[in-house]
Amino acid sequence: MGTDYWIVSEGSQNTSGSGSTDLSFESNIKINYGLFNGRKTTKGQLDLAPVPYSLTVFCPGGEGVCLVSCGTTEVEQKQEFDYLRFGETAYRCQRTTKVLKTSRSRLVQLASDISVKETARSVPVRGNDQFMDYGLWVTTLIFLSLMLSFQVISAGLCFFNTVTIPIEMLVGPMGIYLANGVVGLTGLITLSLWGDLFSSKLSSELAIQETILDIYLMSSSNLGYSYWFVLCSLIFAIASSVCIRFRNSLRKFSNQNVVGVESSTPGGMLY
Repeated sequence: MGTDYWIVSEGSQNTSGSGSTDLSFESNIKINYGLFNGRKTTKGQLDLAPVPYSLTVFCPGGEGVCLVSCGTTEVEQKQEFDYLRFGETAYRCQRTTKVLKTSRSRLVQLASDISVKETARSVPVRGNDQFMDYGLWVTTLIFLSLMLSFQVISAGLCFFNTVTIPIEMLVGPMGIYLANGVVGLTGLITLSLWGDLFSSKLSSELAIQETILDIYLMSSSNLGYSYWFVLCSLIFAIASSVCIRFRNSLRKFSNQNVVGVESSTPGGMLY
């Protein structure tokens, strides 16, 4: 849930869009983010090293959409959202590392300022399609939280059954089956929800400033390893249930053989 690789993407500057058309300022961008935070780096011809920016999923109340903002505070995130959504005061992302006081760095800073000013708007910029759907995002969080909760319950029941033999049915193997069943169901829903959100919106529009303003074109966008961790959890939940079922079948078969031997031995009934 806390990892930052639910989505990974990379692209290059859109020289035919609303950004700068000077090829000397063409740059590449790499992005990865998760359900809450992320990171993006840009590398232009004037940059000595990739420039990092932090990302945060920002969902203002009542809007029904979320922005993957580069603002470092809630005030900055709201300013960036208002700029992209309603065309208010332009907001430029602040890098996470300090700019060195050199002429080369100052030139890069000036180029970034010019790029933002050229893309400034006085009217609403984009609609809901350019942002992340709030309903799918929050529903994904809910079902993922349920899945993690029942994973903890299942693990606790498995440990409890190794140190004692419970009398109650719900804390025995039946409880483990039920917990793993809920894990499988909620995990499958989580995969479907985030997969739908990715395929319908985030595969082409990453809900960040660069794609909303068509400054960058993404050449590849994929689901990261954080997403596939959910699938691994489903596989482990199924494997756990299968192993317990196989264990119970072996014990039942073993008990039948023991009863057969004891019944044919003198004194078996007394034993």
